[in-house]
This record gives sequence, structure tokens and C-alpha cells, in this order.
Amino acid sequence: MRSEKDRWPELIQVFEALLCPPLSKPLSRHGSLRNSLNTLANALCPSTKDKTGGRSPDREKLRLISLHWSQVGYHDDNRNSVRIDPNDRTLLWNAILLQGVFGEPKAVVAILTDPDKRREYAEWARAVFLDRQSVAGLGLLRQELFGFLERLPLADLRSERLPNPFADVLPQMGLGPHSGNLLKTLAAQTAALSIGDSMMAHYLNGDLQEAYEAACAVSTDNPLLIKYRDQILAEYQEAKDFDDLLDSLR
Repeated sequence: MRSEKDRWPELIQVFEALLCPPLSKPLSRHGSLRNSLNTLANALCPSTKDKTGGRSPDREKLRLISLHWSQVGYHDDNRNSVRIDPNDRTLLWNAILLQGVFGEPKAVVAILTDPDKRREYAEWARAVFLDRQSVAGLGLLRQELFGFLERLPLADLRSERLPNPFADVLPQMGLGPHSGNLLKTLAAQTAALSIGDSMMAHYLNGDLQEAYEAACAVSTDNPLLIKYRDQILAEYQEAKDFDDLLDSLR
């Protein structure tokens, strides 16, 4: 007898329902996007693999969506069909948009779980994007971007779908002006950013080395930038100390 979870929609079908149109089906045609979405889903619902190749949720880690894996192959063909709780569609949509802006799945998880970080990221993104003379060159729609950043700190992201600020394609596709997400695109345009904004873009994009180099040059009275500058310097020193320890043990 099939369980209730076996009746959940397949994850790939939910991705296609959310994104097609404007994208064309099947989603497998968009390899970079599908890989990014799978990485995001794994961050939202970490899983563990058993000896037979089956998967199940990792109950020791935070899970923001509910996924269900069922094996459709055995022995040398261990494939899993992935299904998602239909009640998580809205949160998944919002997570996809956040990934397009902020890139790193860990940043998306932080925004979804920490109201203070969500407010800080929204304030910083508003200053970086909306203060630009034009956002069209980044593939953005100004009105939708304004609505996205306006609602981000306030919305219940499980029940309210944020506006889509992207004009045509998602940054995760790596097409047009994008390199995977908006922050990576901005980080490549260092001439258009202040040192503080460049530091934030690199940090939220997961590039600690570049963020550290920018942080060393930051001189500001902005409390948000001071907070992240100090955090970046501390994280870099911690990572360096760990690398030095490993080197000493070799």
C-alpha cells in the first residue's frame, strides 16, 4: 500500500510547475539550473545515504522542507525518485529566488531561519541594487525588485510568494549577464561597487579570501559593514589557524 508521502508530487515536477513557463520543459535541458536547484534542495533538506543506496532525511540537521526518497533502481542502478510535501511549494519558490540573488545555499538557509540576517541582507541588497541608476543590465525588473526587497524582511516565506525580480532567465542558468547569481555578477564588477559592498558581495557568495582582502581595506562608520568586516576577519583567521594546524601535523 502506498503511503501518503508516495503520493506527494515529484520534486522535478514541482520545479517545472514553478519555472515553466517561461522556461521550456523538460528541466533537464537546463543543466546548470537543475544542478543549482538540486544543491538548493539538498541544503533545505539534508539527507543521508544507506548501504543500499537509498536516501532518507538527516534527522540531526535542520530541515526546512520535507522530501521523500524512494528507490527506483537496485544493485548497480541505485536511483531515487524524490518527492516533496506540496505544502512546501511556496517556501521552495522563495528559496529559488533567494538563491538567484544571494547564491550560496547557506545564505539562503540563513535568510529563511534568521530574521535579523534576513533584514540585514535585504537592507544591504536594497542599497546596492536600487541605488544603481539602472538594474536592466543585471537582468532585473526594477518594480518587481523593489517589491521583492520590500517584502523580504516582512513576509511569511512559507505562505507568501515573493515577486520574481528577474526579467527573463534565472541567474542560476548562467546565461546573459549572470555568472550563477547576482552577487557573483556584482562581485565581478568591482569598479561599480564600494569596497564595503564588494566585501559583502564576496562574503555572501562564499569567497572568504576575496572578502578578507576587501575587509582589510574597509574603513567605515556603517554598523552593518563594521559587523560583517569583523566577522569576516574572524572567520578568515579561524580558517587560517586551522590550515596552519593541519600543516603542522603533516
